[in-house]
Amino acid sequence: MSRKFSHALTGAALLALCTAASAQWTVRGGLTHIAPHSSATDAVGPMLPGPPSGISIKVKDKATLFLSVAYGLNPNMELELALGYPPTHDVTAKIASSLPPHIAAFNGQKVAEVRQIAPTLFFNYKFGDASSQWRPFVGVGLNYTNFDKRKSTAANNALNGGPTDIRLTDSWGLAGQVGLSYRINDRWSITGALATARVKSRLTTHTAGVQRQIDIRFHPVVLTINAGYTF
Repeated sequence: MSRKFSHALTGAALLALCTAASAQWTVRGGLTHIAPHSSATDAVGPMLPGPPSGISIKVKDKATLFLSVAYGLNPNMELELALGYPPTHDVTAKIASSLPPHIAAFNGQKVAEVRQIAPTLFFNYKFGDASSQWRPFVGVGLNYTNFDKRKSTAANNALNGGPTDIRLTDSWGLAGQVGLSYRINDRWSITGALATARVKSRLTTHTAGVQRQIDIRFHPVVLTINAGYTF
């Protein structure tokens, strides 16, 4: 999948939300904290120790701006397209202490920066009625993640033996969220939500014609606080 496809997905989801002329819309904006909780296999490829190689990675947490657009199907159900400003995550090396000191010295060093674009379409069910001040909700949906910008650091180039190109495959997966909204008035509300998604990718590095790979699974915990305006 490409970045253009990600944009097409976003456009298609917005078009799907626009199917009714008399929609009740809610626009939400705020802050979100993403804890990827990544788990990665050891690197495989030429000129590596092992197997297992004892060389892996960890993706660090990141906070960013949140934005979503929701369409109310009825007082209890809505479709929500969650977007936000694409965050760039630091990626650090995980090196086994049993490896030679000149390799183990890279443990914990930043080896890459990776930006993700991850639109997620939720179907939310809100408990209570439209006049309730507090409304818990649950949501299920579909997540698409594209890693569109990838930068190898000097440490990673040194670890791999030269300038390194990084690629990551796109991911499709189920998503879910739970949350609670506080109704200020007919227009304004405050919402807190906790979301997760099934995300997996294969990282491939290319260094002077040498290719190495790591499989990554993410078990993200995404905490969001936002203000919403309904019209």
